[in-house]
Amino acid sequence: MGLDAVELVLDVEEHFNVKLTDAECEHVATVADLAALVISHLPRSEGVCTTARAFFELRTLMVTLGGFERQRVRPKARLEEFFPRGSRRLWTLLRKKNRRVPQLIATARADRLFLRVGALAVMIWLIASAALWGLRGGVVAVPLSIVSFAVGVWAFRSVYTYFAQDFPPGIETVADVARYIAPMEIPLDGLGERLVAEQRVLEEVRKLTAQQFGLPLERVQPTTNFVKDLEIG
Repeated sequence: MGLDAVELVLDVEEHFNVKLTDAECEHVATVADLAALVISHLPRSEGVCTTARAFFELRTLMVTLGGFERQRVRPKARLEEFFPRGSRRLWTLLRKKNRRVPQLIATARADRLFLRVGALAVMIWLIASAALWGLRGGVVAVPLSIVSFAVGVWAFRSVYTYFAQDFPPGIETVADVARYIAPMEIPLDGLGERLVAEQRVLEEVRKLTAQQFGLPLERVQPTTNFVKDLEIG
């Protein structure tokens, strides 16, 4: 793996809560290699269903923070029942208690709009900074440009968060959230369960790779070579 893959390694470490050494990463060539490395660092469990444990923890948070009846919070219950669109402050509270809870996203249309507005804002900022530099010099222009950029980023993120009201793709029920936040562990007992867990790791590494480099998921396969196939140096 080359320098371009460093961010991917950092994302993988954060997502799986593991620490991958530089020496180990030097020998990673394919997506499957990276998944295997992650698997070698994951904790092992004996007869404990991490998804069920995650569900019970999530249910406790929903009952405590949202005041929902315990009987209502079932695995197949749809999230819309508890977090109606336009009123999802509770979701924010859940994320503060458990950072693995997925972040809400904006619609594709809103994303395109924010991309255009962001590009326009950056262009205006560059022109204004250049003009300020010409009028006042670097002593005044540099600090003002830095402050204005920081304020702009904060404002942009605040507005985006306000419009982010959709659940991520594939997150529709309480069970979906439980599976998403469940810590990755490799079962010691049962070959079938162990293979399922390892396959899940591989699929998540594929998704992280596709997201990091802006690629369609179908282009990122287990045998995909980071350098030869993706030209990631």
